[in-house]
Amino acid sequence: MINWINFLHIYQPPEQEEEVFHQVARESYFEIAKFFDLYDGLKLTMNLSGSLLEQLVVYHYDGLLEDFSRAFSNGEIELVGSAMYHPILPLLPEEEIERQILLDEKIKKEIFGGEYKRCGFYLPEMAYSRRVAEVLEKMGFEWIILDEISYCGKLNSFDKEKIFKVKDLNMKVVFRDRQVSDYFVPEKINEISDEATRGGMNIITATDGELYGHHHHDFYSKTKEAFTDGNIRSLRISEFIEEFGKGDLQEIDPVASNWESTEDDLAKNIPFSYWDFPGNSIQGDLWGFANFAIGEISKNKEDKNYKVSRNFLDQGLSSCHFWAASGKKSAIWKDTIWNPDSIERGNMFLIKAMRSLSTLETSRRMEAEKRFLEIAKNIWDSHWNKFYRS
Repeated sequence: MINWINFLHIYQPPEQEEEVFHQVARESYFEIAKFFDLYDGLKLTMNLSGSLLEQLVVYHYDGLLEDFSRAFSNGEIELVGSAMYHPILPLLPEEEIERQILLDEKIKKEIFGGEYKRCGFYLPEMAYSRRVAEVLEKMGFEWIILDEISYCGKLNSFDKEKIFKVKDLNMKVVFRDRQVSDYFVPEKINEISDEATRGGMNIITATDGELYGHHHHDFYSKTKEAFTDGNIRSLRISEFIEEFGKGDLQEIDPVASNWESTEDDLAKNIPFSYWDFPGNSIQGDLWGFANFAIGEISKNKEDKNYKVSRNFLDQGLSSCHFWAASGKKSAIWKDTIWNPDSIERGNMFLIKAMRSLSTLETSRRMEAEKRFLEIAKNIWDSHWNKFYRS
């Protein structure tokens, strides 16, 4: 028997292009919502990110939200906490970490009601640091899911039959199997099931939910085979922890990392290389601007436009804007990561946050404008001179 613990992360960045949002919703989100009517006994652990939920509300996807709410109420979906606009939490101050978590929790409680409570947590991009784990424990979360490389900085090194806890904390940890997760997961699970003729096996996978339908249009047959295989039992993560983690849990000290970290990156102590790579001037300037905005806005909480300013800043901290400036080759996408429009959106969120304040000193306004213009110039200098292909 295979115990398949399948985690799906579903997210759309703030101010996603409307046409793209609707396309992904048609191709993926409606298909995922159908799973629970099609397959008896199916259980999934999911992060329905606050940013996604906010846009589903704005675009009046009421029926889809009702489908997810029903599956949650029926215990078919286990929902986890996360950060509202998908920032890289280890790169934020503690106050910003807590704010993003509370914003995410607020919209989830509005949609899913009092049944939604703090238990598990998904770190955006599975970007882990001990400091973040300490914040999560303080806020009452009980477990996190990490990529297997977080175990010790090496792949294929952890015991897949064990559950762990962070050293000197009560925070439990489960690790996703990267090798299986990097495939089209149902197809790989089917192969494993065919080979598993005896004994038991635990497989934890974690992927973007958009894997189903958006990235793999012909997913139906493989998904049906996996979801109806009598040799495969689906479990929520909390069920897996309760069933297999009753004994003494092995204490570990996970390394700072993310779900795309390489062993080489971690050996060089660059745990978040896609969002904060040493020497990447655009990322460095964006983080400089973001931290400048955080500091200035925190001093102006009595400003009549504080809420508007904060909302722009919250969205400007999304990981997508920093990732789009990476310029690195992606192991998953097989292409160079570079999107000047996305970087520009992040830069615009930050300057709008500063411009919205009514009481900001002129010198600080001009400093913000200077940072904004320098980043804009750098974006398009890099685009036309380095990345553009005529």
